[in-house]
Amino acid sequence: GKAVVSTQSTGILKIMEKPNVHGLQPFGEDWVKEMDMHPLFMDDVPPEIIDGTLDRKKWPVLASHLDMMYDDDDDLEGTARSYKDDGNEEYKKKTKEGFLKAIISYTEGLSKNCENKELNSQLYGNRAAAQFSIGNYRRATQDCEKALEQNPGYTKAITRAAQAQLKLGNRRDVITWCDKALAIDKHNKDMIEMKVKALQKLKEDERNARKRAAQEMKERKKNANLLQAFRQRKLNLYFAEEEDEETAEERDTRLLESLKCSSTGHVTLNEENQLVWPVRLLYPEHATSDVIQQFSEVHCLSDHLSYMFPPAGESPEWDTDGDYTLPKLCVVYNSGNDKVELNKESTYWSCLQSTIC
Repeated sequence: GKAVVSTQSTGILKIMEKPNVHGLQPFGEDWVKEMDMHPLFMDDVPPEIIDGTLDRKKWPVLASHLDMMYDDDDDLEGTARSYKDDGNEEYKKKTKEGFLKAIISYTEGLSKNCENKELNSQLYGNRAAAQFSIGNYRRATQDCEKALEQNPGYTKAITRAAQAQLKLGNRRDVITWCDKALAIDKHNKDMIEMKVKALQKLKEDERNARKRAAQEMKERKKNANLLQAFRQRKLNLYFAEEEDEETAEERDTRLLESLKCSSTGHVTLNEENQLVWPVRLLYPEHATSDVIQQFSEVHCLSDHLSYMFPPAGESPEWDTDGDYTLPKLCVVYNSGNDKVELNKESTYWSCLQSTIC
């Protein structure tokens, strides 16, 4: 398609290229970055404001915005309370922008370092709620811990921390926080229900972990038996790319991966300690193929071919002339430039010995 630029959009571009009549500077090349750093458009709270180390040169608009909101160093508690009230109003909007602005206001309130511990605990608790609302569950938990340092009996902070840990999937930590809340109020229905739910999930996690461990042990045993079977038969399978400084363990890992990544199926060891292979049969004259998913090493080629071709089997759809019958079949193993004709009455293990051993 063709890009079409209207005269109106061209005019807008021209306006952006020049300072306006009020002397304001035009957008620079990094105008998107500049907009993201503006309090009205930022997607997240700068980490520096949480840590109380806001770089005023890096964030000039944000710093100026905060300075204009409150500028009274004589009444630290009153200023902190004003920031709290402003944060609460932003929080009530229940929007991401509102939550971000609320975090900024609560942080500024905390930066006043007033001596009112109850107020400070509320600021931490409210900031935890805002952090929780935007999915910052770890920061929410940290703020709850700081709120409890100021007011150990602040049950709302304990509840929020338990909820945050539940979101993070930390079942044991949820139980610990619930126990703290129940130590204050043993009839706290919400905490009782949350603890029961966490205990149920914890048991489920432990049960699943045991299942995974048992499955992994079973898989390791199966792999060890498969490797042992290859060693007993002295099968040497080459790789397309050999590693010069590869350890025996690394070679075993690569062998197992190659045995399990075949497009035709996996090599397995059955209960009779027999290797079972996937075998692809190519019919170059007709540009087609068949796959025998489970070909035991003790089976003969004719054991499978007799079911696939006349006289015992039916002719394939592509064999319209009826040329492919068991007596006429010639099976050849092709490896690069080497071709080995296989005896149809030989076992697959014998064929392997004559080709890759």
